Amino acid sequence: MRNTAVLLIVIFLLSPLCPASAQSFRVGKGDLLSIKVYEHEDLTMNARVSADGTIKMPFIGSVKVSGMTGEEISEHLMRLYVDEEYLVNPQINVFIDEYRSRKANILGQVNEPGRYEIDEDTSIMVLVTMASGFTRRAYKKNAQIIRRVNGEKQIIEDVDMGEKVIPGDIIVIQESFF
Repeated sequence: MRNTAVLLIVIFLLSPLCPASAQSFRVGKGDLLSIKVYEHEDLTMNARVSADGTIKMPFIGSVKVSGMTGEEISEHLMRLYVDEEYLVNPQINVFIDEYRSRKANILGQVNEPGRYEIDEDTSIMVLVTMASGFTRRAYKKNAQIIRRVNGEKQIIEDVDMGEKVIPGDIIVIQESFF
């Protein structure tokens, strides 16, 4: 228990030093965006990315945003508003408020199995920490990943705890026999 607490403190202290920022994450379906159009409060809004990867914006309609970063979405929206001659030199910021598309599940011998938000640098060990650590019966050397690749489910055995987790993964922590 003490080791888990120390690990949590270390992760908390080092997290600001990680190079990944919210602006580098790619948007997916279900994510919630906060769109701020300066000096045009009527265009400022929150928008959830639909199942087809689009958001609806006033005057310009459906805009495909899936797979883009917040910065790329800002630039794309500015270009669309200028091209359609609705705004001259718009200043638009997009923030990703909620990442529904960036979650992974962890099951098995962890204290709080469940679904957790992840980022590009989340490893299996970090996900274990999010799930309040291992149970006393957990096999702590490696894990199993259930992952969809090209629409097909693959089970990857004996995965190192430092392996990166990708959205949609199911991590299984096995029980130790000793």
